[in-house]
Amino acid sequence: MTLDEMKAERERVLARRNSLVARVTVGDRTVQYDLTQANHVLADLDRRIAVLEGRKPRRRILAVATKGL
Repeated sequence: MTLDEMKAERERVLARRNSLVARVTVGDRTVQYDLTQANHVLADLDRRIAVLEGRKPRRRILAVATKGL
């Protein structure tokens, strides 16, 4: 895939995810849908686009401190 194709695909996935309904209520029943798969696809596309654009992937640093007790 080229960079432009990936950006277009990202826009399509984002529009599809935003149009999905996370929770549906009919009468006294409620169904909640899981949107994590769309979020994983978006994260993967963002990572691949960043690589093609020459940006480094984002890193998360977690600092942990203890009192030594």
